[in-house]
Amino acid sequence: MLSALAVAAALTAVLAGIAGAWSPCGFSVIETIGTALGDARRSVTLAATATFAIGALAGGALTFGGLGLLGGLAGHASSGLREALGGGLALAAALADWRGWRIAPQIRRQVPERWRWIMPLPLASCLYGLLLGLGFTTFVLAFAVWALAGISVAAGSGAVGLAIGLAFGLGRALPVLWIAPRLHTRAGDRALERLALEPRMWLGMRRLDALGLGACAALLAGSSALAATTLDGATDPSVDGPVMAWQRVGGPGVLQTQHATKPLPGTLPAVGGGNRAWVGAHGIVVKRRGHPRRTIPGPALARVDALAISGSWLVVRDRSAAAIANLFAVSVTGPVQRRYIAGSATPGAIGRPTIEGTYAAYALSSPAGSRIEEIDLATGRRRVLRAATRNVQFVNPSLNSGRLLYERLDRCAQELLVGSPYDTAHDRVLLTLPSTATRDPGWQAGYQHNWNSASLCPNRPSGHGGAVTLGATALTPARAYVSESPPDLARSWIASLPLSAARPVSRPA
Repeated sequence: MLSALAVAAALTAVLAGIAGAWSPCGFSVIETIGTALGDARRSVTLAATATFAIGALAGGALTFGGLGLLGGLAGHASSGLREALGGGLALAAALADWRGWRIAPQIRRQVPERWRWIMPLPLASCLYGLLLGLGFTTFVLAFAVWALAGISVAAGSGAVGLAIGLAFGLGRALPVLWIAPRLHTRAGDRALERLALEPRMWLGMRRLDALGLGACAALLAGSSALAATTLDGATDPSVDGPVMAWQRVGGPGVLQTQHATKPLPGTLPAVGGGNRAWVGAHGIVVKRRGHPRRTIPGPALARVDALAISGSWLVVRDRSAAAIANLFAVSVTGPVQRRYIAGSATPGAIGRPTIEGTYAAYALSSPAGSRIEEIDLATGRRRVLRAATRNVQFVNPSLNSGRLLYERLDRCAQELLVGSPYDTAHDRVLLTLPSTATRDPGWQAGYQHNWNSASLCPNRPSGHGGAVTLGATALTPARAYVSESPPDLARSWIASLPLSAARPVSRPA
């Protein structure tokens, strides 16, 4: 599923490609293919048109897909800076295209004329399409082309870059596909004449590009605002559209919107479904914009250690006086309506909850294994989303837009994965850290160790494990957030990763 940025950029790329038809190369290719160099056979024209389209798609994919991969090499740590720069470039290009400013820098190079005399027309047309699809090998007819290159790098994803490139190649091919086969007919000649005599159409395409670039800039700015930098001294992220909340280590909860960042009068903040919740001085406070605060009386507040909220339900995790952990849900509209979810006397057995709509999910670990369970709070129906009986632990799930974000821990690694809640076939890895577990080398110093029976890990040696532990997560349609904690918990931070940077699961059997 393409992100909103990918869709907006792809639509803009189609328009930028169509705008290229007003270049000298665009007219030349239409006439070359439309006349078939004097060959009267329609099959030659159709074959040349098809190969031109193939070349244009390939050229766009090479340029913008390659730029997306190049941006991804910088890693997620620089994603905020890339998005800020990409958004700024998109906004500047939008202004320039809307005003119809002269393109600068301009590439004053045309496709080689001699190719059409020394090659079969379909082959020459394919190469012409490739050059035009590359975007920067001939005349550039919109600032959007430069901006789309920056957006591809900012996205840091080969998939997003590929979508932009294919869309750009399609835009370059559409005028040729529409006019060239009809040339020397009344409709075809009229279309080519209008193309040549109506420069206002070109300006109109550039202005449509400007609108698309404005949307891209807004999407990049929104992502950058939530994740331009790592949040230091922070844990337990919670995200609801443009609103983000987290727990400041040793301090209050923090709420960040598009307009301000402010501390909350309480701790353990959670946002979701337009609601905001936190543990206040006299109860669990639920606030919805434009509505008065509501305080939900509940268990001893000192024992509440996790919250999750949607538009209709609040999920609470607390500890009883006997140190038994409980997970239960409270209806936001009618606090007397409650549903018990899970309980355990084992410390840490019940993980931090997540909720989307009426569906809540949580991790549950026991000597028998580890699993992530989902419960429909409206009906009580339960479902196991992930499960393992030994050597693997699943923790910290987050639900959003039909996706499940979770962590998988084993003796070798800590993995942050995203995929469908109900299918593991397409799970993707967003982040991998070494396991924090200490590993025995499998032999004793001073003795032969020809028969090393220690388990091997591809990402770490034996000895003490990694120093950073993955923690609570949050998920949006475009980004994942994860807490990371070193031994000094006061230095914990929240990292942000674009979902577009996810890679296939690859681990030894």
